[in-house]
Amino acid sequence: MIPEEFFNAAELRHSIRTPLNHIIGYCEMLMEDVESAPAAPLRTLIFNSREMVKFVQNSFETRGERVSTEELRALQGALLPCIHRMNAAVEELSRCEAAEVQHDLPTIRFAVERLLNFAGSQEDALQALAAVLPGASAGNGAQGDSEGGSGRLLVVDDSVENRDILRRHLERQGYGVKTADNGKKGLELLRGGSFDLVLLDVLMPVMDGFEVLKEMKADARIRETPVVMISALDESNSVVRCVQMGAEDYLMKPFDPVLLSARIGASLEKKRLRDEERLRTRELQELLDQLRRTQDQLVVQENLASLGALTAGIAHEIRNPLNFINNFASAAKEVAGEIMELLPNPDPGVKKLFQQLEQYVGKIDEHGKRADRIVRGMLLHARGKGGELETVNLKNLLSDAVNLAFHSQRAQDRGFNARLEMDFDPATGTIRAVPQEINRVFLNIVNNAFYAVWERKKQEGQAYEAVVTVRTKNLGDDVEISVEDNGPGIPADVQAKIFNPFFTTKPAGAGTGLGLSLSHEIVVRGHHGTIRAESEPGVRTAFIVTLPRGN
Repeated sequence: MIPEEFFNAAELRHSIRTPLNHIIGYCEMLMEDVESAPAAPLRTLIFNSREMVKFVQNSFETRGERVSTEELRALQGALLPCIHRMNAAVEELSRCEAAEVQHDLPTIRFAVERLLNFAGSQEDALQALAAVLPGASAGNGAQGDSEGGSGRLLVVDDSVENRDILRRHLERQGYGVKTADNGKKGLELLRGGSFDLVLLDVLMPVMDGFEVLKEMKADARIRETPVVMISALDESNSVVRCVQMGAEDYLMKPFDPVLLSARIGASLEKKRLRDEERLRTRELQELLDQLRRTQDQLVVQENLASLGALTAGIAHEIRNPLNFINNFASAAKEVAGEIMELLPNPDPGVKKLFQQLEQYVGKIDEHGKRADRIVRGMLLHARGKGGELETVNLKNLLSDAVNLAFHSQRAQDRGFNARLEMDFDPATGTIRAVPQEINRVFLNIVNNAFYAVWERKKQEGQAYEAVVTVRTKNLGDDVEISVEDNGPGIPADVQAKIFNPFFTTKPAGAGTGLGLSLSHEIVVRGHHGTIRAESEPGVRTAFIVTLPRGN
């Protein structure tokens, strides 16, 4: 029902802007996509449409929610010259024979005619207002979704005329529409695509609307798609049954375009709100899960911190008597040597006893030093950050670590040798890291690589060439460093344990089992990176470290 004295300002503005937006959109697409399209009439349509949009917006800024009949007449008079210019431009555009222009021209012409009818005489305007105002009969502004062309709709009806009428109505409002001539095909389209709303006829062959609705609500993939039932039946029991089965709304044939637009707009708005609610629920659930994971991590970190403090305390307590053992072992070794020098011609039995004593003291000294290395490793493992983050040149840091590891291996075994290959990506540049900690990581990894290839060299002799390769790669926000050797590799059943504290594949006395564990702590917890091992037994082993740039 059209108001006799006042019109809703928001609905009036929206209804006038809807055809204007259509004109602007289609004309701009033609100018961009069709080279042969006449530019002058298209520019006239776009310019005058934009001027009308601005004029309508400014006209309503100082008014309240209602527009009187006198104000409506004034608006008509102001808009009419622009609309006449647009109508003349449409006639000029109709002389273009391009297929794309002829395809879009009816839509543009229809929008101009709606504006022309609205801006005609007062009587014509009042009669045309119902067609121009989507919310006039429904009493609300639920058509916002149609203006921007949003919404993908499925029309299921066995009557070709009904389908065509609905499709044309909906496409003129900017919706994307697909059709099906029976319920079974409609269900197939629903399950194979994505639709925002279904317009479903009640009486159809093959599968009627009630059966389709029942199938939809039983299918988790499509049960949330809103359904508006359409039928010539006006019995209240049909309406009640559809609503009870989960339909969003019910429309009678023949369709009132205004009512159809309002009901679809309202249904799509409710769907949008439900989708937003489900999205917020998922986000809240993900946040809750994240909070739980963080809580678990805090508990683990607190336990690790307590364990680290306990480890540090135990290591310090062990270190004091261990220092005495090591010092007195060294002193005893020296004293045994001095006693042997003081005995000019010792008895063979005495000499043998002193030699055994010297061996025993040497073993005490050897294992005491090994115990000291273990204690130092425990202290490093339990220690927090070893310094502050600094900007570090990765190439320089790796070069220093590799050279130090190489010469350290040569100092332990003068016969050691291996071919060292370094492939540094110039784009890696710098990272933010604690230099002494990251240096410790690569010393451990490169030392292990040198140890592995040298052990294989000892076993296979000259036929084998020991090779260690250090590479860097730029990954954008991260950098990747790989240390690869062609040593004996790591057995598959061992690979899962290599980062465990005190686990080592080296012989007793050759390693403490803390190097890789400490490296894992520094990379993952200290620098928020990753470290992993890849190995093919008998072929290769590679340790790959990924670090964030942190710049």
